Amino acid sequence: MPPKGSKKLKAEASPEPAPKTPTKASKAAPKDIPTKQTPSKKPKEPTVFTKVPKETTTTGVIPIDVQLEGSSQQALQTKTGGYRVGLKLDSSIAFSVSKTYMINGGDLDGCQVILLKPAKPFKFLELPKEARKRVYMFYFAQRGVINEPIVLDAKRTNKDVYSKTYADGSKNRVGLLAVNKEVYDEAIQVFYAHTLRLESTTTLLDFMGQIPTNIKPYLKSLTIKNYIKTSSRNSMHFLAEAKNLTRLHFEAGVFGEGDPVKAAKQFYADAYKFLEAIGAGKGDKTAGVDVLSFGKEALQSKDDKKNLKPWSDVLVEEFKENLRLKVK
Repeated sequence: MPPKGSKKLKAEASPEPAPKTPTKASKAAPKDIPTKQTPSKKPKEPTVFTKVPKETTTTGVIPIDVQLEGSSQQALQTKTGGYRVGLKLDSSIAFSVSKTYMINGGDLDGCQVILLKPAKPFKFLELPKEARKRVYMFYFAQRGVINEPIVLDAKRTNKDVYSKTYADGSKNRVGLLAVNKEVYDEAIQVFYAHTLRLESTTTLLDFMGQIPTNIKPYLKSLTIKNYIKTSSRNSMHFLAEAKNLTRLHFEAGVFGEGDPVKAAKQFYADAYKFLEAIGAGKGDKTAGVDVLSFGKEALQSKDDKKNLKPWSDVLVEEFKENLRLKVK
């Protein structure tokens, strides 16, 4: 027996077994549990139309083919309780649906007739000339915005410059010019009155070399992104044929120093034929200088830290004044 006053020792609890770390095999899903599969949608079957027999008893009728949706001539009941059948009308000429009416009496008593008639052509050339001009402006507008510049941004396989973004909007847009001579003479002037934006003087040289001579006087406004010295003189010589130009804008690269006199001398050497041609066409020798405008990166100079900064308005005006002195 234990001595008196001694405490009874408690039995030590057996430690719980540590949880087993799951192995890769235990993490994997059992192979016998099937996974849910999304049922594939059946492809929608195309609508089938059945041609309705046509009886022709008179001459001069509209050549319209009528096709009935489905293979049955019986109208099908709809979910709302009514009946419907789809009709498809095809013709090689324009037509309009005039009206429908019910037949009373005779062999066709109770039948409903749908009247179709040839569409009357709209006499566009009878509109006033100013109204036609507004129509051309909306028709040729890029993305529906009047006077939005047309960007010449691509070349075809034959190296001709064209407007890819403009063609994407409507590949047959300029097909209007082929309607007749009267429409061509009116519309061509509106079309080329748009501002044309070209990537560089090299693109300008390619463009002026590919368009017909009789088109060049229609050019009104050009924007040149980059003035490149190697192509500037030839492109400006070609541009001399655009005698009715009212705006020639350069965005970048014309001159990179802060000397307006030197800049005028250099620019005149490239553009003297253009400046003289514009001046002769407008009856003012300095008119060619007035057409010019320049972006912030066109005329620049370096500051004390060798960073390029745009010319002030005073320097730009001094540059233009030196150009005017050269063409007088």
